Amino acid sequence: MIVRTSGTVLLDFDGVISPNASELLLGALHGAINRHTPVPFETTALLFKAITTFPARAGLGMVFDGLGLGERFAEESAAIWQATEVGGVEFALAEGIGEFCAGRTVRVCSTMDASTPRRALVDGLFGDEDFLPIGHRSKADAATFTALREELGELPGPWVLVDDSPLALRAAKLAGLTTVLMRGNVFTPEDTTPFAPFIDAEVSSFAELAPLLETTEVFS
Repeated sequence: MIVRTSGTVLLDFDGVISPNASELLLGALHGAINRHTPVPFETTALLFKAITTFPARAGLGMVFDGLGLGERFAEESAAIWQATEVGGVEFALAEGIGEFCAGRTVRVCSTMDASTPRRALVDGLFGDEDFLPIGHRSKADAATFTALREELGELPGPWVLVDDSPLALRAAKLAGLTTVLMRGNVFTPEDTTPFAPFIDAEVSSFAELAPLLETTEVFS
């Protein structure tokens, strides 16, 4: 086996580093909305999928404003983003992520801000310097990835993005990155199929991702 240690792997947090985080956050958002107005779960899911690549608080704000719940945003968004568990289920790290990161240049590619408690999941695995400085930029915008590559030129190239959002993968591909979809329980095949031209590979775990990067020409 040829182990490829060159290049930089960008990992999304919600849905990749923490595989159950996306669905837990979707559930939390749906509960918050329905405390104030009845909305079908499918509607909440559509809105959630649209905002996952946006700066987190800004995206939530758009959802609440659009549903006429702007005055409830502060209290509900704080509860969602400060949660360490939802419905009795705790956010969890992906199996095998520690072994995957060993010997690789890995960075966290997330719009989650530094004050979010679930970031403590990766204490000892990633430090603040390992989070890409996305700030108020959207991961659905190819210019975000282009700018990051210019700003972080010291990171070895090429770069590969692993994300569960097809919008983020589309933007990364347009910016010249290799893209890998991490399949999960929020984005369905119906959601991702239209983005097939922007997705180089699909996996469902780090056990699948590691050999993909080690035995193929992903970093090319």
